[in-house]
Amino acid sequence: MSDDDRQARLLRAIEFRQMFDDRLDRIDRQTPFDSVYEVDTAESVELWELPEEERLQIGRNARYSPTPVRTVRNVLAKCDVRHEEMTFVDVGCGKGRVLLLAAELPFRRIVGVEASKTLCEIARSNVIAASKTRDGCGRIEVINADATLFDIPDDAGLFYFYEPFSTEVSSAVLERIEESIRQHPRSVILCFTGRGQPDGQGIEGETVPVAAAAAAARDRWKAVEIVPSPDVEFYDSFLYEYVDHDCR
Repeated sequence: MSDDDRQARLLRAIEFRQMFDDRLDRIDRQTPFDSVYEVDTAESVELWELPEEERLQIGRNARYSPTPVRTVRNVLAKCDVRHEEMTFVDVGCGKGRVLLLAAELPFRRIVGVEASKTLCEIARSNVIAASKTRDGCGRIEVINADATLFDIPDDAGLFYFYEPFSTEVSSAVLERIEESIRQHPRSVILCFTGRGQPDGQGIEGETVPVAAAAAAARDRWKAVEIVPSPDVEFYDSFLYEYVDHDCR
């Protein structure tokens, strides 16, 4: 690839990302969240804005960008689970918006896993701030950890992913989830929200999001539903359930 081609590709990516963020800002204004609960979840964080050691740990393609509030509430309401009997896990929780929205439901516990110490500190501050006006925040725990090494809770039953990883990393996370299920048999649902990273190189109508591609390739996971986003198609969610072939 020539220098001119690289520059043109970079400019397209920057333009696309700006369009993506502008649209998200418009969506967020329709359903105020940060201003209502005095938290900081709306502003995106680029990888290069994090300390160098965190950039090396997280990977070159990561960025923090929140999921729209209506999208999260809609898909969590569609997940047919017994909230009181399980822990909810947000894999790559960023600033913690999804954790705060999950606290609106009676999950036994709500866990966010985030590799960036900086984002973990912001998420914890958001939980403290939201707890002043919202019930359920006391059930939230934010863990600074590599998701591929994270100890899966024995009762974790719903895992939320918003395009946090490459397919390779997602596969490693799913291996740990599968091992947890073998050790502690239970029903588990995976929720993948988003139709591809906003890098301007693909189209938004991709059939399977980047993170969900790992589940689609593994025979232990069955696609059960695509939940349309009430915001825009990009934020559609893909639900998978664990299938125990040994019990058939």
